[in-house]
Amino acid sequence: MKPQQLRTFVAVAEHRSIRAAARALCVSQPAVTRIVRELEQDLGVALVTRSVAGVALTDAGLAFHARASLLLEEMRRAREELLFMKEGGHAHVAAAMTSTVGMTLLPAALESFMQRMPQARVTISEDSSPVVALQKLQNGAFDFVIANTLPESLSAEFSQQPLFLMDWIVGARAGHPMSGASSLRELQDALWIVPSRTLTFFHDLFTMQQLEAPSRILECESFAIATHLLGRMDMLGLFSAALFDQELVTRGACALPLREIFPPAEVSIVTLRRSRLTPAAQGLIECLQALPLPAGMHRVRT
Repeated sequence: MKPQQLRTFVAVAEHRSIRAAARALCVSQPAVTRIVRELEQDLGVALVTRSVAGVALTDAGLAFHARASLLLEEMRRAREELLFMKEGGHAHVAAAMTSTVGMTLLPAALESFMQRMPQARVTISEDSSPVVALQKLQNGAFDFVIANTLPESLSAEFSQQPLFLMDWIVGARAGHPMSGASSLRELQDALWIVPSRTLTFFHDLFTMQQLEAPSRILECESFAIATHLLGRMDMLGLFSAALFDQELVTRGACALPLREIFPPAEVSIVTLRRSRLTPAAQGLIECLQALPLPAGMHRVRT
């Protein structure tokens, strides 16, 4: 397999069109068709099917697409690492992380990182779905993922390193009718706003108290939208204590004085075992790990 074959196939797979792939690669359509056919001959299996509607991937093509994408990313990272070792060249790191990490720890970590690698290019995505983030980690789109609601059992291809433990609070706007509530029992009929990735944990909080979980729930994946709605409606939200103290208390929100103590969430750095981190990715992780933690976050004891 040649890099040109991989790049051409990935372009066809992503565009689902020979014409669009040729345009993206700045080559002719016959050249794209020829390269894909050569790759299929080398592998001994059909990767795509062609019709007037465009291109579709076979089962083999779907499986190979993920591998080919990762191979291309690994080649890019290898070139980048060698260039960096040779002359301190430009580096790139891409990561997905929760809003809690991005809004509390990331600013200081980036300042430190930019002092180490002032020419580095950084791409940060907010983790709205751990499953999607891990899929992108698998295909090489991310160097690492930081998440607090991971699948219960990660597959063996992932490596998980705890970063910190995170406390939870229930918050509301100042003046909310339930702002003085002292137990979850009083909040069963309230309107809640909760991201879908924490719904299971949210339900478990009530189940642990032998209570029926609330049924009035607005699922919202955006922290910005959630805080906007929380400040204008009689809603309750489940928040990271550190993020709440930094971003919402200053906007007039308040934490409810509940007597229940919620179990903390473990926030972890997830990487691919088979993929070596680039100097840039390793550097950003080290900067995050070196930071002092704000109130509401705790080191994981080993």
